[in-house]
Order: sequence, then C-alpha cells, then structure tokens
Amino acid sequence: MKIVQVQAIAVAVPLRGTFQIASGAIPSGRNVIIRCRTDTGVEGLGEASPVAATDADTQRSIVDIVTREFEPRLLGKDPLDLPTLLATVQTAVPGNQCAKAGMDIALHDLAGKVLGLPVYQMLGGLFRREIALPEADIWLDTPENMAACARTAYEAGVRNFEIKIGVSPAMDYERVQAVRRAVGPQARIRADCNEGYDAANALRSLRKLEAFDLEYIEQPLPRWDCEGMARLAAALDTPICADQAAYTTHDVFRLLSMAAADLICIKIPKSGLAGAQTIHATCEAAGVRCTLGSMLPLGIGAAAIHHFALHARNVDIECSGVYGSPLDYYQDDLVHGSMVGKDGVIRACDAPGLGVRLDEAKLERYSVQ
Repeated sequence: MKIVQVQAIAVAVPLRGTFQIASGAIPSGRNVIIRCRTDTGVEGLGEASPVAATDADTQRSIVDIVTREFEPRLLGKDPLDLPTLLATVQTAVPGNQCAKAGMDIALHDLAGKVLGLPVYQMLGGLFRREIALPEADIWLDTPENMAACARTAYEAGVRNFEIKIGVSPAMDYERVQAVRRAVGPQARIRADCNEGYDAANALRSLRKLEAFDLEYIEQPLPRWDCEGMARLAAALDTPICADQAAYTTHDVFRLLSMAAADLICIKIPKSGLAGAQTIHATCEAAGVRCTLGSMLPLGIGAAAIHHFALHARNVDIECSGVYGSPLDYYQDDLVHGSMVGKDGVIRACDAPGLGVRLDEAKLERYSVQ
C-alpha cells in the first residue's frame, strides 16, 4: 500500500456572526480540507484552520504548501510509516504550522483507517470516555452585550466562560466585572487577552482583574515577550496561560525553562496531533498542566481535538474549553459523524481514524478558488 494523492481544497463556510478578539475580527471561516489517498482507495482527512487575526498561514499559502511541498515528498510512501511521514512534513519547509497541522491530522486519520483503529488508540488509548463540560466564548464587545451573552449561556446550563479582552485596560475591567456579575460567583471564568497588553500596562491592569477570581489569564503579552510573561507569572496570583507564544514544541520548552507560563494551551490546528503529544509530555514532565484551544475548525479539525482531549491525561478539562460542535460557530459543516451528541457531550466511539466522512455535496458547495 502506498500514498498516491494528496489534495488541498479551500473552503469558505459562513460563521454565525463576526467574532472579535484583541488582535482583530474573525469575519468568516477560511479553512482548507486535506485529502490523502492510497492506491487501495483508503482516504485520510485533515483540516487546516488558520485564523487571520493570529496566524501567518492563509488559505492560499496552505494550498500551495500542501500541493508543492508535501505531496511530492509523500507520494509512494507507506501510510503506516507514520513517524517518517510526520518528520518529512515537519522538515519540508520552515514555519507554516497550520499547513503542517492539517497534514498531520490527515496522516493520522489515514493510518487509523488502514489499521482499523480510532485515532485516540493510536495516541495511546483513552484516559476519559466522555467530556461533559460545556463552555461559552464571550467575544469582545461592550460590557453590557458581553454580560447579556454570558447570562444567556448561563441560563442554558453553561458554567465555564472565556472572556475576550485585551483592547482597553479600563474597559476590560468593566467587561470582566459585568460578566462576573451576570454569571455569579460559582461559575468558572477566564480572560483571554490575545496578546493585547504590553509590558508597561499589563501588571497593573491584570492585578485589578484578579478581584474577579479568574481561573487563569491567557496570553496577555505579545508572543515574542517571554521575559515579560515570566515577570507576570511571578508577580500575579492568577495563573498565566501561554497560547500564541506556544506554537511549537521548541516554543514550549523555552517558556517552561523561563518559568514564563503556569499553563500551556495546546491547539491541534497549530501543533498537529504529534506536536500536541510532545508538548503534552513535556509539560507533564515539568509539572505544568495543559489546556485546549481550537482556532474554530470544522468537523475534521474538531474530531482531532476530541480524540486528543479524550486521550490526554495532563489536560485540565475542567479549566479548559474543549471545542464542541462546529455548528455552535458555523452555519453548516462538511462532515457526517461526530463524537458530540445532541446533549453536547463528547463521547468516545470505535470508528476507525477520526470517525468522520466528508459530505461531497457540501464540499463542492463551499469550496472556493
């Protein structure tokens, strides 16, 4: 058996709204579906989901990298030689983390289907069989609108909230205060700054936010300022979580060696499953817990997150925001099959690979040049 085709297809699926974070707006989904086929007809599915506000990758660059760099190197290779295939992808070009992550997901799905194993078994097995902790992202807006969104989610049973801040320290205080009042003292809330602060104002501003009993503060400073992150981690009682600063395993090693983060956010769409495994093991050895992020994938990328979340024991599920159904964010999806039930609970299934199948009609409808 050998790989005979690698294909990248750009898609544009409408979001349910425009989501605003400190680094910019997310007006629409601009993802890339990756198909990796063998000469026996088995097909692995991957997805790259770059966020324009935070990532250098674009649809155009991902399609180009997959087509020009990954496919020629993977053609004719054994799909079960997974370590070699993943190393080939990682060394093909520098950077381009979203493209590499999407290809990584496709290769895991392909190998799982060939072997008849779910991806979580290929990662080492299950640590938990289900995840039933719904959470809500409270996107950047006025304090009143953010509080209203949080209250609606709370009344629907949500108890975990991620509040997007990072634009104005004074307004951010009002935003967090309004959300805390809306959901009460028992709800878990955390603040995601998306690199919005700088060294001059971060400490004073974030100290004020500690009054609202935050679970953690995510990426307060630009990704390059590890020294500043270390100062904040030492000065604040609230844990500091690294996200954009933790794209690669090398990034994470540097953050941990500098004591620049109390938590590391693992995002499968930027690290892939293999990179996530290494980051997870590195953090576990250092005694540092991990959280999970998403980057708004569609059904293929979401399935990869779910497999990893069910497997990884060092992920703080109660404090994390495990991505649920893409239909919470998108008007449509491209796949059949999901581990997310109608009740919102993520449950392990025994289907091989990621356990999802492309809807060919929808793929054609939403594909773009």
